Amino acid sequence: MTTPGPNRRHRPAGRAPPLAFGDPHARIHIAPVGFEVERVTEPILNERADRAYLLTRTGDDAAAPFLEEVVRRLRAAPYPIDVRVERTEIWNVFGALGLYRRIFEEERRADRRAGGVVPVRVNVSTGTKITAIAGTLACMLWRGEAYYVQVAKAWYSGLTPRIRPVNDVVRGVDPVSVYELRAPGPELVEVLEALARRGGSLRKRELIREIGLDRLARADGRPASAQAQHSRLRTRLVPLEHRWGFVQSDPGGARGRIRLTDQGRLALLMFGPGLHAPPESSEAVRK
Repeated sequence: MTTPGPNRRHRPAGRAPPLAFGDPHARIHIAPVGFEVERVTEPILNERADRAYLLTRTGDDAAAPFLEEVVRRLRAAPYPIDVRVERTEIWNVFGALGLYRRIFEEERRADRRAGGVVPVRVNVSTGTKITAIAGTLACMLWRGEAYYVQVAKAWYSGLTPRIRPVNDVVRGVDPVSVYELRAPGPELVEVLEALARRGGSLRKRELIREIGLDRLARADGRPASAQAQHSRLRTRLVPLEHRWGFVQSDPGGARGRIRLTDQGRLALLMFGPGLHAPPESSEAVRK
């Protein structure tokens, strides 16, 4: 038997439709699907989810039979579940996190401080390590609760998991503790966005113009000196490079280039105002 999550809400018997997008009381589950069935379906069914997002890879997928079985079991539930298959590159953290972000935003669960909202439940025990990392990050950033599904050893046949006819492999569902991530300030995110717009690399003088520091004025209304502009840029670059690792400065003084790192690109996915790596495709599977 699985243990219900802290936000489980019992729904009266009947065929009422799932709650709509953005409804603060909708029970939303996100689960990457690999070579598992019960690990995906049991928490969704036991918590009577309104909507389930099943994450799978783009193109040919060896786990396709498992995805089909997951969809079949969810569609056979005694109550309607809005089942949505979302396709992305499950080995790419940018694509996976971008997909998580889109789902959280569409479901209006992107504000961790919102009151009276049921958090999105995210299965971090299924799929790839990348989707598990992305799911955990999503819960740290937005209004989500990660959980891990324990399975019995009987789930395995040698090294290959089996699609079993009965749900007898899940031993329990454990919550995963996550902590809120602190975002860099908007003036720092602005630097990352400027670099991304211009291909990820700019000279310091170009970056100053791109973020508008060349339009700074002194107290007497006269334009700020070039030295003052570079000083203001430096106050942004120092934490971005030495605290966060989001940018890298090339030597060369005022003529040196500033480059966006992979960590910086990931930060844009997490903290930027828009999606920078949209998922490949998605589809809905309805009852």
